[in-house]
Amino acid sequence: MEFIKKMKKREFIEMTLKTVAAILACFLAIILMEGMIYGIELNALKTKSKSTLTNPATTTAYCIEEKDDQYFVIYAYYDEIKDEYIWTANKNELKTEAECKALKGSTVKEVVMHAPNAFKFSITPTHYIIMAVFVLAVGGYFVYRFIKINNTYKQIVDEYNKTGTITF
Repeated sequence: MEFIKKMKKREFIEMTLKTVAAILACFLAIILMEGMIYGIELNALKTKSKSTLTNPATTTAYCIEEKDDQYFVIYAYYDEIKDEYIWTANKNELKTEAECKALKGSTVKEVVMHAPNAFKFSITPTHYIIMAVFVLAVGGYFVYRFIKINNTYKQIVDEYNKTGTITF
């Protein structure tokens, strides 16, 4: 009986380590996928956008350094009706640092001298739902495996108590 308890304990430890590794792999996959989406959306703004909408009360200008003292400007205009940011840029427009800083007050509320973070720029509530479902599916699979292992060992213990032998 001691042998069965040791095997069960080892198997549960092994399954716990597999679960932790799988959940960490899920988070790594999510980070890489969101990074890819961020890169695609940022590249689309840099290469395909043609207009810049600004509202001096709610627009933030993100100045992203491209070359020596040349900055690509992305405008984040907050639309209160849709309750979301609208991202615009002019693909042919590069500004100097002084020109970027001069934007504050006249056409934008705030000037930021770096790229926007992914939480504001590319991650939407739909992304959060998909991430949660993905992690819960992986976690659910391992819960199923834990239950299956527990039931198997319960059958082994019951058989041992009835017959005095163990068969695998």
